[in-house]
Amino acid sequence: MDRSQSAPRSIAPARPGAPPPPAPAALRLPAPGLSDPARRPAPGLGSRARPRRRRSRGSPAMRPRAAPRAPAAAAATALGLCSLLLLLRPGHACPAGCACTDPHTVDCRDRGLPSVPDPFPLDVRKLLVAGNRIQRIPEDFFIFYGDLVYLDFRNNSLRSLEEGTFSGSAKLAFLDLSYNNLTQLGAGAFRSAGRLVKLSLANNHLAGVHEAAFETLESLQVLELNDNNLRGLSVAALAALPALRTLRLDGNPWLCDCDFAHLFSWMQENESKLPKGLDEIQCSLPMENRRVFLHELSEASFSECKFSLSLTDLFIIIFSGVAVSIAAIISSFFLATVVQCFQRCAPNKDTEDEDEDEDD
Repeated sequence: MDRSQSAPRSIAPARPGAPPPPAPAALRLPAPGLSDPARRPAPGLGSRARPRRRRSRGSPAMRPRAAPRAPAAAAATALGLCSLLLLLRPGHACPAGCACTDPHTVDCRDRGLPSVPDPFPLDVRKLLVAGNRIQRIPEDFFIFYGDLVYLDFRNNSLRSLEEGTFSGSAKLAFLDLSYNNLTQLGAGAFRSAGRLVKLSLANNHLAGVHEAAFETLESLQVLELNDNNLRGLSVAALAALPALRTLRLDGNPWLCDCDFAHLFSWMQENESKLPKGLDEIQCSLPMENRRVFLHELSEASFSECKFSLSLTDLFIIIFSGVAVSIAAIISSFFLATVVQCFQRCAPNKDTEDEDEDEDD
């Protein structure tokens, strides 16, 4: 028998133009989701077409859903970064009612604000908040905005500077606190602001400045204390400013007493640092009840103060006197004890001498 005649009809080539033979019943697959075992394809020809598809599903490199996951994750990451950049970009966090004129400048002048607006761009360098009603600077303000270089705080209602207010202000160079309601400057009021170049405290109500108020301000060149209520100022406060070039002291009710003598001597030696010299600075004479310009005074005007003692000198003298008195009392008690012991021992010696004479 010829092998071509014995071959199965299912694999015989179709004649041209002839209709395709009907598919055998074994190749009819059930619809998806049918679980009737009677309608499942019988094992044979129908099961030979599925092994490759199963191997492709099991292959890690050929999984149909693995490829789209990487682009989706990358797209989500990129979207998150873009959102973060939009939130942090200069000008995006510009406070309501303020103007961000350039990427590093925020202008909130004359807005009637009761407090420092927030938030600012994190990289703000120049902040203008003059002409508002702000009463305090937040303690952590410079911690968040450490890049700030210029702060215009004029014409507000600032009453005091809390300790640590300027912590984190390492880059601050220009600070204008004029036309506020400050009354006192405590020790280390501007600590951590070591790069300050200009500090204006003019037109406040300052009545006292601690001698350590300006410590650490080694770069300060301009200090404005004019038009306050200062009656005296410690020279030690000015000695902490080695780079000082300009000092405004006019417009204060200075009192020409013996405490002012040291400041007057400093002014004479550093008159070049006073923009208006001694001609525009006045002080009150306590005995004459009148005001005079400092250029009318001289060292002889304070000659009576050369023999006066300061409070520290008086304390030293009193302490020394008390110490000497205590030492004298102790010494007297010791001498009295020695004399008393000597007197007690002396009669015994006289008695022994008399007994020896009687024996002889």
